[in-house]
Amino acid sequence: MNDQFYDVVDPEGTVVETAEQQRAEAIEHKVAPVVHTSEQIQAMVRRWNKENVTVKLPRVLGAAGCGHRLDLSRQPRHRNCESCWFAWFQNHGEIIQQCDEMFTNGNTVMIVELQGVKFLHRWRQFMSTMAVWQRTQQEKNEQTSL
Repeated sequence: MNDQFYDVVDPEGTVVETAEQQRAEAIEHKVAPVVHTSEQIQAMVRRWNKENVTVKLPRVLGAAGCGHRLDLSRQPRHRNCESCWFAWFQNHGEIIQQCDEMFTNGNTVMIVELQGVKFLHRWRQFMSTMAVWQRTQQEKNEQTSL
């Protein structure tokens, strides 16, 4: 930016604006640099990270919900929490179908090799719970149809 100011003269030779007036206007319109404290900068960085970087994971809710956060892209962090495993299995129908095919073909060893013993145990619990629910639902339907 040019800090030199000159008098402005019209074609007739009269002074329209002096250099001092221009300088005063420039100082008046000049914006002072904003200085932030380190606390303000840290707050801005936290706010930016919260909006753009932080992954907001869903919580396990419901009747027996534990309230743990659940990352659906990997197995539950709380390995012994039945609610977490149940919620995870409910969101992964394709994996359940593949495990069901392997289990019916007698490949439980393959499931253990791919996912682990705890996964197999929790998958069996999930499948037995779903079977009980289906049976009770069929019984209710039969009672209402009579």
